[in-house]
Amino acid sequence: MMKNIKRMIPMLGLLLTGACVEDVLDRRMDTNYTEEQVFSSYTTIRNFGIGIYNHLPAGFDRFNGGTLASATDDALHSGQDGQVQQLAHGNWGAFSNPDDQWEGLYDGLRKANLFLENSEDFENTILRDTITAQGKQTYQTQVNDLRWLRAEAHFLKAFFYFELTKRYGEVPIIEEVLDLEDVSGHERRPYGECVDHMLSELQQAMEGMRDTWDGYDENRMLGRATTGAAMALRSRVLLYAASPLHNPQNDLAKWQLAAEAAYEVINSGRFGLFDNYGNLFRSSSNTEIILSRRYAASNSLERSMYPVGFTGAVGGTNPSQNLVDAYQTANGLSITEDESYDPQQPYQNRDPRLQMSIVTHGATFKGRPVEIWRGGLDGPGRARATKTGYYQKKYVDENLDLLQDRSSVHAWIYFRYGEVLLNYAEAMNEVYGPDGTSEMTPWSAREALNALRARPGVSMPPVTVDGKEAFRDMVRNERRVELAFEEHRYWDVRRWMLGMEAFNSAVRGVQVEKIADGEFYLEYREVDDRFFAPEMYLYPIQAEEINKSRGGLSQTPGW
Repeated sequence: MMKNIKRMIPMLGLLLTGACVEDVLDRRMDTNYTEEQVFSSYTTIRNFGIGIYNHLPAGFDRFNGGTLASATDDALHSGQDGQVQQLAHGNWGAFSNPDDQWEGLYDGLRKANLFLENSEDFENTILRDTITAQGKQTYQTQVNDLRWLRAEAHFLKAFFYFELTKRYGEVPIIEEVLDLEDVSGHERRPYGECVDHMLSELQQAMEGMRDTWDGYDENRMLGRATTGAAMALRSRVLLYAASPLHNPQNDLAKWQLAAEAAYEVINSGRFGLFDNYGNLFRSSSNTEIILSRRYAASNSLERSMYPVGFTGAVGGTNPSQNLVDAYQTANGLSITEDESYDPQQPYQNRDPRLQMSIVTHGATFKGRPVEIWRGGLDGPGRARATKTGYYQKKYVDENLDLLQDRSSVHAWIYFRYGEVLLNYAEAMNEVYGPDGTSEMTPWSAREALNALRARPGVSMPPVTVDGKEAFRDMVRNERRVELAFEEHRYWDVRRWMLGMEAFNSAVRGVQVEKIADGEFYLEYREVDDRFFAPEMYLYPIQAEEINKSRGGLSQTPGW
């Protein structure tokens, strides 16, 4: 009996990056198509393959208006008792987890396996007119497209497994087409075996993917993954595998592999640092972005991020004082090291990325100074006002008129060159210290880190500390500020096994009091208690899945 294809394709308005990709990725397929019907023509095969991208993790608004940053020491959410607060306060486990991705990711894997299995003979399946010159050209174009898409399916499988392993650690590896209820009957595989499987999928992907979609088919395919995306994912996979959570013996060979993978991206010459950090996150395609997901035009992000004194703003992610303090002074020193730092004038002479990422007291936003003091337009006393004294700026379109319901396109970045430089610096330092190199990795950790800090418009002083431990602290702090609000901190702290230090203490903020016109007093205080326990480094599999497995699935240790 032929199976019906359920919940098939549509991107449902969630678009991968690229100027013309909307026509490609927003097509819908009748949910009652059979497998035979789906895999019978170029158009339906292609649409099914494109639909697998829909299972990539969302970035914006994943938690009822909250972002994952609000479950870290980088931010909190101004709402009450929402999903992200559950994560932040430790109110989650095997019976309820707002970030449980088990079902969605295995559904994505099922569709990727189904696509690869049923499109294996695609060259014969789509064979039509090859007599005329136009027919031959059309056929060859379609053959190339599906060949690339099959390679992309291997990339997506690796991405789905990475998203699973960073949450759950050891997971079942499924190569055949199974319904979700059948996954629970498979054992969790050792983490190293999962890593090897991801690397194998990525190798198969890179053998058939395009290097770029720029200029192809009038840029209509921009947003599909490239070999650069596969290399960047391999860099991240190996970095996580080398980190303390999964490498307790600190096997330096694992760090070496991570460094080599990151250098492969660097040495490819295809990517570079964008020359405007602030505008980087308002673009869907530039020299730095390796892969991103473009969303349909909206203003929901601005409504949840704008300071609440602007009409239409409802409050949302509030950056923490903890994060603000992590930004160095313009002298390249921490605020505790720089004698010129004044806690009553804390935003003067700071790393430029601070003002590009966070709206601070007195900063100009949408043409007026932000009033975060008690009684001010954006401060305490207003509904959903910031609890920390800060609002998020990164990713936000400052030019929207919410009163007129204006909207714009947003792009969530999965991989960018700046992260790759940080991956490389971290791995190289663990193997060689700040200044060592090898034949395979001829750039030092210090060179990579300082190249990132030298970005035009940022131009932070070079890092000069010596010693592996001191340099490690610098790399970790640089990751925190450079990648703020990009869903790295939540996972970085876990792979470094620093959760008890970073996520088990209070989030701090600033209370601004107006003394007179132009005169203010800043008081720093704790605003939210957090909870973290050792078992929270990895997620539990939901109890429902464990029960369905009838002993086939073991629970994550500690749960």
